[in-house]
Amino acid sequence: MATVLLKEKDDILVRGNIIEITPLGFQCELQLCEMERLRDEAGRYKSLELELTVRSYAGECTINGNGSVYSVRRASQTLSVVTVRFGELEQNAYRLISEHLTPNPVFDIDQARSARKSRLA
Repeated sequence: MATVLLKEKDDILVRGNIIEITPLGFQCELQLCEMERLRDEAGRYKSLELELTVRSYAGECTINGNGSVYSVRRASQTLSVVTVRFGELEQNAYRLISEHLTPNPVFDIDQARSARKSRLA
């Protein structure tokens, strides 16, 4: 299971479990009382620092980056589902997300071609 820490300047605002993750962003369930932490004084959603923990073939990995709240929908009386879109992610983040999503190993196509050429030579 993937988890996320939503932070602002090293202060952890919210910790949650990711319901769905894609290359564009993720969805997580948050308590309604936690939603206020994601807003600034004017009521707008803050730009958030992200720390995602996903499972890749090497084990659990942490991905750092930033993102913003894209949408919020109420799931129950106490829960809401928040969609966060990625802004910038660290290098190799998309590869780690792909490894988390797929049961098959993810590899670089250029490395596979060069390995194939060296075997044929």
